[in-house]
Amino acid sequence: MVLKIFTGLVTGCIVGIFISSFFIQSGTPLAELFWTKITASSMVTGVICGMYAHFSKSKLQVFLISIIIGMITFYTKFLITGHDFDPLTMGAFVGAFVGGAFAIYIKISYSYKLMKRIDKQRKAGFNRYG
Repeated sequence: MVLKIFTGLVTGCIVGIFISSFFIQSGTPLAELFWTKITASSMVTGVICGMYAHFSKSKLQVFLISIIIGMITFYTKFLITGHDFDPLTMGAFVGAFVGGAFAIYIKISYSYKLMKRIDKQRKAGFNRYG
């Protein structure tokens, strides 16, 4: 669970810095982009999506629920701070990126486990048909 939360935190941070770079003038240091409201909301979205991805095994469900989590998080940020940059669209965008990252993570980890299991069975002699 900690690995998925950390993955969500890093993914949310990267997506948040990417989005913040569109709204802040050029030449702004990376450290300033890290401390924006958009990046903080993206990191919160990533952490919550990481917790959800730990309990769900469906890639599509993780993706769709991540979009909803992003929309809720960014709308809550809008209600608290009044930071009006179309919170629902921005939340859906961040949720889609984070959910897509978790869908890829789930697919890669499942494929890796499957290949390890097949290799173990081949070494044990299950591939001889004679």
